[in-house]
Amino acid sequence: MQSQLDYRDTPSLLIDVEKMERTLKEMATVAADAGVALRPHVKTHKCTALALRQLELGARGITVAKIGEAEVMAHAGIRDIRIAYPVVGEYKLKRLAKLMERAEVSVSLDSVEVARGLSDLGRRLGRRIPILLKINAGLNRTGVLPEDAVTAARALESLPGVQLVGILTHEGQALKEPSRDGAKQVALRVGAIMVETAQRLRQAGFGIEEVSVGSTPTVRDIARVPGVTEIRPGTYIFNDFNEVTLGVASEETCALTVLATIISIPADDRAVLDAGAKTLSSDLLSPPSARKGYGYIKGYPDITIARLNEEHGILTLQNAKSTLKIGQQVEIIPNHVCPVVNLADVMYLMRNGVCEGQLEILAAGKNR
Repeated sequence: MQSQLDYRDTPSLLIDVEKMERTLKEMATVAADAGVALRPHVKTHKCTALALRQLELGARGITVAKIGEAEVMAHAGIRDIRIAYPVVGEYKLKRLAKLMERAEVSVSLDSVEVARGLSDLGRRLGRRIPILLKINAGLNRTGVLPEDAVTAARALESLPGVQLVGILTHEGQALKEPSRDGAKQVALRVGAIMVETAQRLRQAGFGIEEVSVGSTPTVRDIARVPGVTEIRPGTYIFNDFNEVTLGVASEETCALTVLATIISIPADDRAVLDAGAKTLSSDLLSPPSARKGYGYIKGYPDITIARLNEEHGILTLQNAKSTLKIGQQVEIIPNHVCPVVNLADVMYLMRNGVCEGQLEILAAGKNR
């Protein structure tokens, strides 16, 4: 394990504790004021200590993408876990059975084939596993179309080992919008789709209790759509440059940065960082943007992280040899913070420039 004093041995992930705490408390207030449950997605931070902090501040439970994340969180004592991902195959069903000995687990899905495996497991365990029907509300990834929801629900109702308790969506298409107002319109449109879909299902005789939505760009607007019952934001805990570009965050509300060191200045139009694709990930900005590159270097808006190799970040700029120095350290706001955290094993807690501790990223790499 790295010591608390070696955060400057780069590349390192730094968390501004005060910025993170402000955002955590603000999101808890958003949920409370809207009268909805907050179930944050922990795939962003992958850290049990931060998940427990979210629960301390009023979160109802947590959301995970993979069983591996759920296993880590359950080991830390977290008991209300939603797997917002289809659980497919005997290997995963066996792991789910063990997980359900320690936690109350619900699963989202979009097909009777996935539900059938869960139902067989539920019958073996003598219980009905709560499931949520995934709705495709415009992202066009997984999910049934809203107009097909009743048909899909009828296919599920004959399965004795599962219980349909709600519907769920992820309105990630908001990241493709060019502005904050565009994201708001996505939020209102998806919120209306989900509430209307839930109502059609209820009229068809299904006991839909939960209408679960979630994405950081939309959450402050969709939470207030009457009929929505749960929000599942993830990125909000740190924010990233995607959110800045979209207008739902600012440089001042980005709590996580990557500390990196200039290791080479081979030409006056180029410099090299010790943070490459294995640190910053290869994600470019999602919203349409004139800004290019693989992250934003604080204090240097005219420098572009133009290319990444595994261990190198190549910067383009003018007058590199007079602007930067070998050995100089810079802080980078990631384009997309979630994969950056997943690539690390520890994050350092910073307050007023002083390192006050570290957090292990216990679910890093738990991608199955």
